[in-house]
Amino acid sequence: MRDVFTLITERVLRDCGGEPICAHVGNIEACAVKNHPTYQELRNKARLGRSKSVASLRLWESVGTLARESDQQEREKWLIILLDLLTPYFGGWSKELARKWHYEVSDIRSAMVEGALEAWFSLARDLPSKKVLETMMTSAFTGARGLVESGSSETCAVSAEYLIADAAHEEDSTLHASSIIDASTVHDPDANERIRGERTGSLLQRMGAMSKAKILHDKLRSGCRNEADAPAINPAQMGRSWVDGKNLYYRVSDLLPQYIGFGEAANIVGLSKSQASKMTRTGSLPFRVSWIGNSRVVSVTSLMRILGIQDSIVHPDDVENGASHVGEE
Repeated sequence: MRDVFTLITERVLRDCGGEPICAHVGNIEACAVKNHPTYQELRNKARLGRSKSVASLRLWESVGTLARESDQQEREKWLIILLDLLTPYFGGWSKELARKWHYEVSDIRSAMVEGALEAWFSLARDLPSKKVLETMMTSAFTGARGLVESGSSETCAVSAEYLIADAAHEEDSTLHASSIIDASTVHDPDANERIRGERTGSLLQRMGAMSKAKILHDKLRSGCRNEADAPAINPAQMGRSWVDGKNLYYRVSDLLPQYIGFGEAANIVGLSKSQASKMTRTGSLPFRVSWIGNSRVVSVTSLMRILGIQDSIVHPDDVENGASHVGEE
């Protein structure tokens, strides 16, 4: 019988296919590790039960970070993977509980997934990953026990598919409104956009980073970018895209490395590496960590959010215009 555990696994295998998967930073091309397993191989090696291995705990921490820090679509993918890594440790216990209380095992498993998800969405974002694992497991077991001890076999009015479809619902990201321009002083969206791009270009020119930006611009104009990676454009930008014949807009973060080292990230927020390591153990570190082998890395976009730096959408023409103004001074 197909229950919620089966649906979770099927969903992950469908999304990942038989291709190698990077559970360190989410992107094989950006990962320093050369060899990556398929998801099925990775799942078979994970040990998150009583005899947790160091490698499995690091895997859990990295997947948890991806489920928190990725964009909306990727967060959904990694949260489902997070759940699927837990289900092997719920299987036998759920069957035993079903036999003891004469309950449908599928109902018990749905209650466990619901309990794990409730814990995930209620936990503080800075909670240590090991504590997140323990709390989600405890909440899953508590949910199952509460179901069978309630004395009613009528449990959930929705299907297991509904739980999976709704599993990754999360509140919108709360970004700080720290734009490089004061939007309230410019009421024309087109002018606002051009000023933002020119100020970005002037800053890049002064930093000596404009040559790297032009490499990206050439790539965009040649059509080498996957359109799925392009930021969505609003109606005010449609005219420029029509003239260009394509969407050339990009985010400022596209010019930055995807990840930086743990020590460098700590310095950026004013901490020493040892201070940041201690804060990791207590769950008070302001940013989340991913593991690549034995090395810790931090997402640059997550650091930008923490520091209140807006990941602005700009157009190559505006950026280059701003750089040329500085160059003529």
